[in-house]
Amino acid sequence: MKAVIFDFDGTIVDTETLWVDVYQEIIKEKYNVSIPISIFEACVGTVDDALYDYLVTFVDATITRQQLSPIAEKNVDKKLCELMPRQGVIELLTSLRDSGYRLAIASGSQRKWIDLFLKQHHLNTYFEEICCADDVENVKPHPDIYLATLQALNLQPEQCFAIEDSINGSLAALSAKILCYIVPNEVTKHSTFPQGTIRVNYFSDIPHRAH
Repeated sequence: MKAVIFDFDGTIVDTETLWVDVYQEIIKEKYNVSIPISIFEACVGTVDDALYDYLVTFVDATITRQQLSPIAEKNVDKKLCELMPRQGVIELLTSLRDSGYRLAIASGSQRKWIDLFLKQHHLNTYFEEICCADDVENVKPHPDIYLATLQALNLQPEQCFAIEDSINGSLAALSAKILCYIVPNEVTKHSTFPQGTIRVNYFSDIPHRAH
């Protein structure tokens, strides 16, 4: 093993819970309904088609992404600066780096948000490569982001392992033939993850000594 590839949203920082809370607040205020957490789980790590399919089918057939998404993004943006890295992430990054691992990010998010958060928390120096939604045609669960990261690192799948929080993210890693650890967050902790992944409760449970 030579490198560790981190997912970003939901893994390094728990934006997933923030997005769920924001959408629940908007939909509750506008339509006085709550959305099942399973709908949000299906969206984690990929585009949010499952949420809008549910809203159109069960809440209001006139709802559009163009109507709600800008409101949600505005509300999320107000709160993003309050978010901190997940517990144990910085300690793991430091241990991995000190152990000789190369570190990278493979994320379905936009680079501007990743860069902003990493700089804000002084984490940007940890990562050799960042591959994101801006760099590929298909986001997770497609393997494109992981394949792009492998190419950037000039490594083979068996030389890396991934750290994810979601079903879609783990499917992307597995499709790229990369060993995948799962550290669920509050949104994904009840998910059933694909066979072949390794689920752990804490970042400290992930091997951090170079093999």
